Amino acid sequence: MIVKTESTLQELIGFKLTQTSRSANMECLKFGLKTNDKNQNIGEFGLHIQADWRIINEDKILVGSNDLCEPNSENKTELDFDYENGNLRDGKLKNIIDSDDLIVSKIFADKIGGLNIRFNNKTELQILPTNSSESEYNEFWRLIDNRKTESKHLVARIHGIENE
Repeated sequence: MIVKTESTLQELIGFKLTQTSRSANMECLKFGLKTNDKNQNIGEFGLHIQADWRIINEDKILVGSNDLCEPNSENKTELDFDYENGNLRDGKLKNIIDSDDLIVSKIFADKIGGLNIRFNNKTELQILPTNSSESEYNEFWRLIDNRKTESKHLVARIHGIENE
């Protein structure tokens, strides 16, 4: 299924990572600028990630999905830590997006749902599926093309990547 989806993935090249939001532990990255009727940036593309992921720069992990479980400040103790307010992941990811012009330069997918997005400055988003569940509801990631009235979805699951 990778062959059919490769051209859809390549459409992301040239788009800037503009924003992120989160629903529980699912990271929702926005590429490009497009607003909805509430004037919120939904991006020309949205990438919803439910698998493990990390953003690296050469030989350093800048932020990873499991940073959600760490307080953003050393002043907080585990007793008063609430991941919804002040986790390490949200803070670091916002700083990365605000401080760099991350423009997609290359994108690669593998047969088991892995996805690598390389940016123009040696930074790379790596999505690393680690779940073997064959449930139809188990998604690793979903790329949403919001450029048209009816958005297209490219979904990675245990059996490959499919258009929806």
